[in-house]
Amino acid sequence: MDRTEELYRFIDAYIEDRQLKNAHIAIRAAKELLEGVIRREDTNFDMQGVLQQTYYEHCLFVTKLLIDLNVPLSPDEQDILIASGLCHDMIAHADFARQGLELTDEYHLDPRIYEIVRVTTKIGVKTEADLRRFYEEIRYNKLAVLIAMADRSNLVENVYALSITEALSYIREIRNYAMPLCVYALEHYPDIQRPMRLIVDKVHNLIDVTDIISRRYQEKENALKKEIMSLREENAQLRGMIASL
Repeated sequence: MDRTEELYRFIDAYIEDRQLKNAHIAIRAAKELLEGVIRREDTNFDMQGVLQQTYYEHCLFVTKLLIDLNVPLSPDEQDILIASGLCHDMIAHADFARQGLELTDEYHLDPRIYEIVRVTTKIGVKTEADLRRFYEEIRYNKLAVLIAMADRSNLVENVYALSITEALSYIREIRNYAMPLCVYALEHYPDIQRPMRLIVDKVHNLIDVTDIISRRYQEKENALKKEIMSLREENAQLRGMIASL
């Protein structure tokens, strides 16, 4: 049994044990709609070669984190949270013709799930102002905050698969926007303070490691640039000497 199947069985058992009706639909919809959709095929790799993680697997990882956090919610809120975690990449990456309205119209999921998925989907975000508005809209929905930060927690775990430029850009976004979102949640949603602190600690630790790796990379890059400049100067001198012969 591979890790994706293990995740599926774990989450499905959790759903069935608690009789979460929306999540029951969502986990099957995630498998149907996202199982073959590859996340960043050019950069998702492991030590053995190309990893090619699917959005389906990513959604399972995010949902597993939400379960492990043991967020103190009512059964209804827990159902909405788990279903939203399973669906959170569908508007962006499922083959929907109506921007995800299919979640309610065809799959008959609670409209709150569509709203959480819509709010946490980063489509058309191109400027700093767009990014600011994106995070500001999330903050007013407690469950959306949990989805967004669980999503970023999993993405930060895989930051090694990005180029150094992409990694630094992503870490900057986490620091400037995601962390202030956490501060807002800690101040306004006391019932989710414990799981939010766990996420914050995890993301902080991963960012610190990424910073160390980035600094070492930049130091090596700067050293290589100096060596290249030195070689260019030597090359120019040699050309001058040859031309004078």
